[in-house]
Amino acid sequence: MSPVGVVRRYLDEIYHAGDVDLVREICADPVVRHDPGRTTELSHADQIARIAADLPQWRPHFTAEVLAGDAEYAVLVWNASGRTAARTLSGIEVFRVRDGRITDVWNTPYSTDTWG
Repeated sequence: MSPVGVVRRYLDEIYHAGDVDLVREICADPVVRHDPGRTTELSHADQIARIAADLPQWRPHFTAEVLAGDAEYAVLVWNASGRTAARTLSGIEVFRVRDGRITDVWNTPYSTDTWG
């Protein structure tokens, strides 16, 4: 599956459908998150706990303003709105996918405004 397809599954099946255990199938262990000034390695257990703690608070629904990629990377420009709480976020993420698994994610700081 292409990196774009893997990221689409990540959004649709993990976040939208709530199947957090799918992290074990589509993410590396560990996955490396790159934020400005630091990197963080997250095990499958860390990733599942992070997502499982966030989902019930607002059940985000992501819309891909841009989702494009090549054989190794997918770039996602997204807006998210809460399905159970009035909350919005937006961001840009670059995913590295190797052997069908997300290995790295580069994040910009999130915004509470949406992409226009």
